[in-house]
Amino acid sequence: MLKICSYVIMSKKQTKMKELILPEYGRNIQNMVEIAMKIEDRNERNRCARSIINCMGNLFPYLRDNDAFQHKLWDHLALMSNFELDIDYPFAITPAEEIHPTPEAIPLPDYQIRERHYGRFIDNFIERISNDSTILTNQQLLIVIANFMKRCYNTYNQEVINDEIILDDLHRLSNGKIDLRNKNIKLQDIQNKKNNKNKK
Repeated sequence: MLKICSYVIMSKKQTKMKELILPEYGRNIQNMVEIAMKIEDRNERNRCARSIINCMGNLFPYLRDNDAFQHKLWDHLALMSNFELDIDYPFAITPAEEIHPTPEAIPLPDYQIRERHYGRFIDNFIERISNDSTILTNQQLLIVIANFMKRCYNTYNQEVINDEIILDDLHRLSNGKIDLRNKNIKLQDIQNKKNNKNKK
């Protein structure tokens, strides 16, 4: 084992660093695996593999005596050798695709946001409430929504926005079902953060 460790240190200095297959075990363990693969005598190769497993287990002393974890260590040993280490494994080795299964691609919604400064949430929200007669008759709630749109616009553009633009957008995004225009509605004043910093 000391011979292997010394060889690992020497090879680490002499060779270009390769990407680690399982970084949690470190480069020395990876180098030991590569050395074990070069040992021609099978019995010696088996002894070397068991020594490597002991070193791997020492990294997780609270788990090393667990049978399931032991199986996992041998799986990882096989994985670090790209399943090319020819030894007598005490467990049936788990296929690579089961050790590190390829995650399924997350489907992206095919949805175009009509106004990026409001975001998808506001777009979807307005579409939903446009079909709710109870909300459409609640002017105070609609004003709250308009104020939120104004805040979103200001955050995205960092500029003062006229209330008429917000009310026009609300009317357009709701397909004409929400109309707060020409009702003398005053939305909340939102101070521009950029302007405030310049004043200081």
